[in-house]
Amino acid sequence: MVLCMQKITLLALTKRKQVTLHKLLLRGLFGVLLSTLPFGASVALANDKDKLETRYSVMSMKAAESLLVDAVNINGKLIVVGARGHILVSRDHGKSWKQAKVPTQNLITAIYFASSDVGWAVGHEAVILHTRDGGDSWDFQYGAPFLPAGYDDYAGDSAGDSAGVESDVSDEDLYAIDRSGSPLLDVWFKNEKEGFAIGAYGYFLHTSDAGKTWEDWSKRLGNIDGWHLNAISSIDGNLVYVVGEKGVLFRSTDGGDSWDVLTSPYDGSFFGMVVGPGINEMIMFGLQGHVFRTSDSGDNWREIETGNQNGLMAGILYGDRGVILVGNGGVMMFSKDDGNSFVKQVTDDRNSIAGIVKTDKNKLILIGQGGVKLATPSKSLVGMD
Repeated sequence: MVLCMQKITLLALTKRKQVTLHKLLLRGLFGVLLSTLPFGASVALANDKDKLETRYSVMSMKAAESLLVDAVNINGKLIVVGARGHILVSRDHGKSWKQAKVPTQNLITAIYFASSDVGWAVGHEAVILHTRDGGDSWDFQYGAPFLPAGYDDYAGDSAGDSAGVESDVSDEDLYAIDRSGSPLLDVWFKNEKEGFAIGAYGYFLHTSDAGKTWEDWSKRLGNIDGWHLNAISSIDGNLVYVVGEKGVLFRSTDGGDSWDVLTSPYDGSFFGMVVGPGINEMIMFGLQGHVFRTSDSGDNWREIETGNQNGLMAGILYGDRGVILVGNGGVMMFSKDDGNSFVKQVTDDRNSIAGIVKTDKNKLILIGQGGVKLATPSKSLVGMD
């Protein structure tokens, strides 16, 4: 999940080639610079998890009050993730939280479970973590830390030697760009074996063996410009969407084997989506509070006027026809008609909200700048009065 982005262009010199690259400025919901990461020349995808610095997330009594950015409800068990490698588990509907043992202090950006016990979490330095005990403990599956020594090997040519060779850069070069050190921003699994992890600079990883090995599938997606990919979601395991920076929008109708580039209704960043309630319905949202809705699997889009200009970061379905979106400045958008219209409310503390999940007691877990908060939505706002 991306909090805020800006794109600029760098020129990185290789042996007789120039490659146009992107430099990610990940600013926090609250204006904090999360990372500014250099890039190297194109290299083959490699799993450098053994080169990651293994520093276990520090156990803290205040972990539930720290920055958290994603949450899931797995058969009544709540799990939230965020800064410093924090992963927290609640078995009492959010009243209390137990910190999991996690072998990284990197920011964890997203979490997904394929079953009650088997799940994955992703984060900075392309960290992919795996659990088989419902989130109580985690192990490294993948990582791609930035390695300065490797950068020196191919950055030796002078600007004069490479002038005028930009036309030599092939599509293969662009897809094979070295993304070492970059963050993964979302993860989704079709089942306990096959899944995807996506992120900055067009990161698009695929596994068919439960994460034992990961492949670079960026060429299949067709994101040749390397725009940041912010969210991936599906309602049935077959119809899958990916949204990201610069309004990029992709759809698969075969569970991710092949992808179509959809015509986007907006050229700003999308940060997330809510798929459903109908099989062909989806709502996507992002920069400056823009919200778009489709009822035909993305062939056509309608912008929903909300009167909100705060960035929207996450959302859920609630009840039969309710939709709730949350975002910067404590904004909460409520719909009781499948997302065709919204009512805006703002939390008292105005802390930015990065994630939301519903408990089995129909309460809301809000996570973000202030950690975890428990809330009860007005039934009239979500069509349950």
